[in-house]
Amino acid sequence: MSRTLRLTSEEDLQQLLSRTRGIAASVGGQLNTTRHRQPAPPAVPVPVPVALPAGAPAAPEPAARKALRSARSPAPMKVSEDDLQISCFQWIELMRPAHPILEWIIHVPNGGKRPRGAAGKLKAMGVKPGVLDVLLPLPFNGWAGLAIEMKVGSNKTTEQQDDWLAVFEASGYYTAVCYTLEDFMSHVNRFLAVACPRTVGEISCSQAAYFVARRWRSPA
Repeated sequence: MSRTLRLTSEEDLQQLLSRTRGIAASVGGQLNTTRHRQPAPPAVPVPVPVALPAGAPAAPEPAARKALRSARSPAPMKVSEDDLQISCFQWIELMRPAHPILEWIIHVPNGGKRPRGAAGKLKAMGVKPGVLDVLLPLPFNGWAGLAIEMKVGSNKTTEQQDDWLAVFEASGYYTAVCYTLEDFMSHVNRFLAVACPRTVGEISCSQAAYFVARRWRSPA
């Protein structure tokens, strides 16, 4: 165990300096033996800006300032909803071995731009507006399934999407709207770990109540 050296006299200080001087010389250093404060470095004069005459060309930008400006962080990259969903399903693939139920989670390609005439054909085939982006249509952990709508930026859910969220929730699904990969991971993990707090009877009643309320809202 090392002991704290107590300097009680000028002689003790000189002995310490003599022992450490050899160490400093062996590594090519210089030992400052003075006990006085070192003088402050001389002040560097600050150049005074000189005003240019009217009409004179502007002075070129200093290289250091130009390099600093060019090294600034670029603007944050905008993430599309497609990119977000790809990231989410890459994470799902990592989770699938530990949670086999995730084998059946799917993306519903219900949005995006379509060629002219495709929308009418899809509608005739049964495609409906507002269906949520991510579905797991199997019961698990007391839930009837999982339904998630993905959004980016300041996008909000549409009236049709809100309707689908409401009917899925009334039917016992775990529902969520996610704006980031972290949101998606959090909600999927909660779906896997936390049991549905409602009983089958309560879910049946809430679903029936939703259908009645929606029928009253719908135009005749």
